[in-house]
Amino acid sequence: MPAETPTKSANVVSDKPAEKAFDRFHPEMPRIPGVVGARRHSKPNFFDANSQLLVQIAGAAAAATAIALAISWWIKSPPRKAAASFSPGTAVTESVVPQLPPGTHIPAASGGPATVATIEELSKPWSSKKFTFAKPLTTETINAMVIRLPGGGLWAFSLQEPYGKCDLEFVTDISQLAVKYGYRATHPMVANPCNGTVYDPLKAGSLGGSTLARGEIVHGGGIRPPISIDVVVSGHSIVADGME
Repeated sequence: MPAETPTKSANVVSDKPAEKAFDRFHPEMPRIPGVVGARRHSKPNFFDANSQLLVQIAGAAAAATAIALAISWWIKSPPRKAAASFSPGTAVTESVVPQLPPGTHIPAASGGPATVATIEELSKPWSSKKFTFAKPLTTETINAMVIRLPGGGLWAFSLQEPYGKCDLEFVTDISQLAVKYGYRATHPMVANPCNGTVYDPLKAGSLGGSTLARGEIVHGGGIRPPISIDVVVSGHSIVADGME
């Protein structure tokens, strides 16, 4: 009878080390001398990457919001005055606003009412003062004069002759009226040096029909009395507020 083939016992341990199952998706990393703890590449965690991306996006959004708020505050904030630069030893002085003499007139660009003199400046009969007046409609400036009449009234008029370019003059020297204009007067007059016309401030001349204006022509070939300017007294000021 043939000899029985011996069988291996289950408890017998093989001298060869057990072979590991080959994983083609996670191959074993080669062992490099001097390098320990080499690990297999693990799968990237999809959720951790998304979390990091969300954190970065949130940080960028917060930074953009802060920048936008800073720009908005800078735009809305009132402008700051630039600091004056000066070298050491430079004296700093206060600015002084020049004071204009009483009654000085600066015509308004709109041609509205404007102060032309004070009652103190025209307190005496035949006292006068020149001023500049802005026409209400065109705002064109013209030279004018206001005179205190003997009865206490005021007469203001344009120094530009009617329908011409010559400037009128107020003549207070009676003898000059006789020599220069050939007119013997008993009080000051307004005269036109270009055509020799003499206007009487105490009389009213016709403008046509029943309309009268102060400054009747008493000598010469003038066409009409000087162009009148309306003036009123307001407190201590004399104000021009209109023109015929």
